[in-house]
Amino acid sequence: MTTPRSTSRFDAASRLRNYSYAILNISELAHRCEASGRPVTHLNIGDPALYGFHPPEELTRACIAAFEKNAHCYTASCGILPAREAIARETASRGMKTAPDDVIVTAGATEAADLLCTAMLNPGDEVLCPSPGYPLYAALIGRQEATCVSYRLDPANRWLPDPQEIERLITRRTRLLVVINPNNPTGSLYPPELLAAIADIAERHNIVCLADEVYRKLVYSQTHHPLASFAGNDLCVVTLESLSKNYMAAGWRTGWMTITNSRLVPDIRAALQKLADARVCAPAAPQYAIPAALSLGNDYLAPVMEKLRERRDLTVRMVNAIEGLSCSTPEAAFYVMAKADPAVHRFASDEEFIVELLRKKQILCVHGSGFGTDPSEGYFRIVYLPDTATLERVYADLSDFLQHCR
Repeated sequence: MTTPRSTSRFDAASRLRNYSYAILNISELAHRCEASGRPVTHLNIGDPALYGFHPPEELTRACIAAFEKNAHCYTASCGILPAREAIARETASRGMKTAPDDVIVTAGATEAADLLCTAMLNPGDEVLCPSPGYPLYAALIGRQEATCVSYRLDPANRWLPDPQEIERLITRRTRLLVVINPNNPTGSLYPPELLAAIADIAERHNIVCLADEVYRKLVYSQTHHPLASFAGNDLCVVTLESLSKNYMAAGWRTGWMTITNSRLVPDIRAALQKLADARVCAPAAPQYAIPAALSLGNDYLAPVMEKLRERRDLTVRMVNAIEGLSCSTPEAAFYVMAKADPAVHRFASDEEFIVELLRKKQILCVHGSGFGTDPSEGYFRIVYLPDTATLERVYADLSDFLQHCR
């Protein structure tokens, strides 16, 4: 049988063949459901502002003041100096060796990750990524025609990785090691001894680390330790942060990267500068909110974390009370990876489970395989940002759904 020719004059670029982003790709099904008149409870995307969480007033005032002072022009391509100086001071206070010239302000941490992958990766290169992990990385790596090599996060060990496995997976093609801490989608938080071990491995093998720490302030009881604080003098760590989650300003699209020990990677630093120049600049006005944000301390987070803790505890209690479901207690962020026991329900894959849950109960979550788990294991991610009344209704509906799926 011959392969049918495309009916279009132009085909999409082959590098996008494996480019996907499960968190939003799954939303198309929900849009169809809503178009038919059935409201959907969206538990697929971690946008705090959708659920009543708002940026601190200091950030909003700083942004408005910037507009009033004509912050409508292009900024320096790497960001305004007051923002980069504030970032350098704040990160240095947490043990990360940072200078203003080691900071690039970006359109969210997403653009920072994109710039780094574009600057570093060639076809055939390998990147070590956690599984489960944020799906953007696999997409960006695939777009560069590099290979995403997964290292496992162990659900029986608080969703933490095994440093020995990470080291076994390193080859001569390994260029980058991605560490997401706190982790999305599991809510796990890495202890300092684990971070030190990962840093040691990366240093010995001369690998750059990408440290995604965009949830670093949303920690319930432990302490977040930045990976770059374990870098010493001979490891390059590129740390990604943003206003999106820590400051409840996801739609502002304001993030940054800091490069620890940039002297070790002068060519990559020059490439990042070139890429930053080419995209002109990050959004102008929100950059003026960065110094205000980093001077706040943590007092503004107390009511936020009180609400999140209540919703987390309710989620863990109610999910584990449903026959055939289980989850561990997240230590950070606002996600939980639940497991639908394949021995209890009749679904062949986690995606089939999610699609049927949406169809029958109008609840939208994201299947675990969208984050890299095995489709047969039955994992799915729940965003527990909604109020407790909504969550109680959701978990009651989820229980009813499973009772009728045996």
